[in-house]
Amino acid sequence: MPTSEARIKANRENAKKSTGPRTAEGKARSRCNALKHGLTGSGVALPTEDQAEITRCFAAMQAEFLPSTELAEKLVRRAAFLSVRLERSEKHETAETSRRIRHAVEKFDDERLAAVEALAATIQREPSTTSRRLQTTPEGIDWLLAQWDILLADLVHKGRDCWSTNHWSRFEMLLGRNPADWRIGRIYALSQAVDGSFFHLDPADGEGLEGPDRAEWARGELKRMMDVEMTRLQEARIKLNPDAIAADRREAVDRALFDPSPEAVLARKYEAATERALFRTLKELRQVEAEAARGEESDVTVDEEEACEEMGSNLQGTDPEATEDAPEPSPSPDREPPTIFPLLERRKEARIEAETVENGPG
Repeated sequence: MPTSEARIKANRENAKKSTGPRTAEGKARSRCNALKHGLTGSGVALPTEDQAEITRCFAAMQAEFLPSTELAEKLVRRAAFLSVRLERSEKHETAETSRRIRHAVEKFDDERLAAVEALAATIQREPSTTSRRLQTTPEGIDWLLAQWDILLADLVHKGRDCWSTNHWSRFEMLLGRNPADWRIGRIYALSQAVDGSFFHLDPADGEGLEGPDRAEWARGELKRMMDVEMTRLQEARIKLNPDAIAADRREAVDRALFDPSPEAVLARKYEAATERALFRTLKELRQVEAEAARGEESDVTVDEEEACEEMGSNLQGTDPEATEDAPEPSPSPDREPPTIFPLLERRKEARIEAETVENGPG
């Protein structure tokens, strides 16, 4: 149906009123509307507390590494940014693991009930498969028994005749049979007899009875079939192994220690990428300081915005399954603790020695 000119005009007028935040405070808040974990992006994409931590970390690293060039200072700033991001990744993973552990047993119970509900929704399409699978868990058998109780209550209802075509078809499905089969089964014949039509009964069924008495006989026969099935289900429930179910429930906490979801896989990749970027930055810082000490011009270039966005831009839109086999960071000589820089140590020693010569001992 085409949109009228009046509707288009009204939409345009309403759009003019939707200006978004106007104040600086409102704009700052809106920038974080889509923030999920802060593991990617830079600048305003990070929470305020992270910005403050980056500033503090940069000041500490600057005092520790004593960058001698502008390029080295940029690398120190980049290292501060990446170290805060790495710490945030670790906190995120720890918090998520703790949450999964706290709710592991609750989730285990809910998933078992949800599985029964999902199966129950398919009983009309696949009665045989659904009935068989429902009988493999206590929750599934309980659901079947509850359905039989409903049918039985309608069958023996004394105030009015509740039995209908829907009931006999449900009867067939709970038994794992398709009521749409061409063959006229016994349940259908007995259901018709309950309604006063004895055409499909065998001559020996309710022999000697007429009218309401024969209909009551048919009702009793249906009840007997229900009682037999319900007894069988109760016995099947007893035979299920409760120890195995209890063990699965206890081990739910252990299974919660690892999250195989696509979101968790991607979060771990963010953390690994941040770690690689941090140690690469420290390696570049060492190279820049070494070249500066020799009086050489460094060929290392740092674009701060690009550096801060490097990890996020490389992983944004990445399919976790497509990068599932990406290698994790492995120890290497380039990834030694950043404070062990021989060149910097020698420079400090030389400075102390010069001051000693100039000022004299003591």
